[in-house]
Amino acid sequence: MNEILNDFTVVEEMPVRWGDMDARGHVNNTIYYRYFESSRIALFRFLNIYEEPTKVRIGPILSYQNCYYKAPLTYPDTIYVGAKITNIEESKIIIKHILVSKKSNRKVAEGEAHIIWYDYENQKKANISDDLKQELLKSKN
Repeated sequence: MNEILNDFTVVEEMPVRWGDMDARGHVNNTIYYRYFESSRIALFRFLNIYEEPTKVRIGPILSYQNCYYKAPLTYPDTIYVGAKITNIEESKIIIKHILVSKKSNRKVAEGEAHIIWYDYENQKKANISDDLKQELLKSKN
């Protein structure tokens, strides 16, 4: 695996599917966000903060994301999608994503996601508990 992925807490390996491509013959830009989402969920599972959506009272919700496209992806290929926490605030974590093509052995995209802790019952932002912050901080090291 590419050495630029060594710094990431989780790295998901997944195939580029034929259906991921658009009429221009490369992976559609919206699919990159799905790849990032998969790595985010893997990160949440790794950190033991993933809960089934029907059981969540207070938990993470996506508030912002971006993607910088570096090179096109095409089928067939295998990709590595990394995720790591780069910042922890009172009610928000920031996750960095990276996407690497196995075929070209290069970074093809990178992005960032802001995850807010949200009180689903009262429909408002919630603070991240001190215990959870301590657990999240461990993943940054």
